[in-house]
Amino acid sequence: MSIESVDYFSNHRHKLKFPWSLYHRPIVRELDAALSEARGPRVLNIGSGPFLERAELACAGKRFTLCDIDTRAVELARRLHGDALERVDVLAPRSPLPYAAGTFDAVVSMDVIEHVSDPLPWLREAVRVLAPGGLLFVTTPNYASPSLRVIENTVLEAVARSQGFSRRGLHPTKLDALKLRNLLIKAGVNRAAVKTISHGWVLAAYGSK
Repeated sequence: MSIESVDYFSNHRHKLKFPWSLYHRPIVRELDAALSEARGPRVLNIGSGPFLERAELACAGKRFTLCDIDTRAVELARRLHGDALERVDVLAPRSPLPYAAGTFDAVVSMDVIEHVSDPLPWLREAVRVLAPGGLLFVTTPNYASPSLRVIENTVLEAVARSQGFSRRGLHPTKLDALKLRNLLIKAGVNRAAVKTISHGWVLAAYGSK
């Protein structure tokens, strides 16, 4: 059974509950800190599903636009956040972002890049819509972590199979810190920096345009 035939995003409602929070809650803290440094109010979240993290962010004055290729995720985001979202868009896979260059003061994307088979054009699009001096914040699993690889191949695979699909092939792009930083630089990101969080399971990358 393919991943498209199951409601993959229904799993996301557990992400901020233990034990899944061991992975996800540090991402929320990093995102909150990153957005506090953003110079302006316009924030684009690329492909992060229903953006369940938003309720925990100190995001006064921020105006969020969300986009995702999964219609279910976009519809859930609309139901959850309503008028708190400035714009919500469904994207066609591998299509350019439907925003003018320099539109956003911050572009964020949590655990999406690993799903992209050719991440460099994807990152270049994120940089294109970022205003000069704007903030880029990206997270992804840290495949330099032996424990992460074990967990993915055992516990998480067992959970997936119990729900009728397999995680094999779910992450075509497996990154470590050096690979991620090099991608950011090739995409035109300035001051690219990568740190590990969430017990070493997550890479959090920062940069600017």
